[in-house]
Amino acid sequence: MAVVREEFKNELIHIHEQIIRMGAMTLSAITDAVDALVEIDAEKAQKVVDNDDLIDNMEREIDRACVEMIIRQQPVAADLRDAISTLKLITDLERIADHAGDICEKVLILASFHTDIVIPADVIRMSDYSKMMIKSALEAYVSKNEEIACAVVHMDDKVDAMYVKIKEYLVKRMRQDPDSIEILTELLLICKYFERISDHAQNVAEWVIFFIKGRRPEEA
Repeated sequence: MAVVREEFKNELIHIHEQIIRMGAMTLSAITDAVDALVEIDAEKAQKVVDNDDLIDNMEREIDRACVEMIIRQQPVAADLRDAISTLKLITDLERIADHAGDICEKVLILASFHTDIVIPADVIRMSDYSKMMIKSALEAYVSKNEEIACAVVHMDDKVDAMYVKIKEYLVKRMRQDPDSIEILTELLLICKYFERISDHAQNVAEWVIFFIKGRRPEEA
């Protein structure tokens, strides 16, 4: 039994190392997406879109390794909790990366207008806040820090409030300047993607709490 336990621990360590690499790639994708948005940089945006398959492939590899480990090792309760939280967490990371690609596809559309586009300051603040949530959620995962994870969970409300404020502003602009409706609509969709990214960052933090405490925050 001790040998099986040791094998499981070693496999889990390898999976955690893969997740850390996947997390770093996801954070890099979001960082590049934000930069592409601020600069309306089509080249940088296209690079993020092209690299999305790399993160998708990592998610599939980690998922397969985790499922095979569970079947082969038949872990006990605490170890099974770790494996389950890992499976859930990588799904959220993959979706964050997908949304980075979605944002960059919208940046490519904005760049195609061939006109000067000023990104509202609140949109930049929202993007930076979403990025901070991902970074903190990954830090909580690496360090298994419940305090950091809980802080990320509470950050989501602020991003939701930002989205409501920005949506109201952009809709008002649409009414005032009908000629800019297409551009403003793309900006609104970008903001929605950032709002979804923050939701997934919150989920990552909640799975860290699940691993530590054995329950999701709403089950407290």
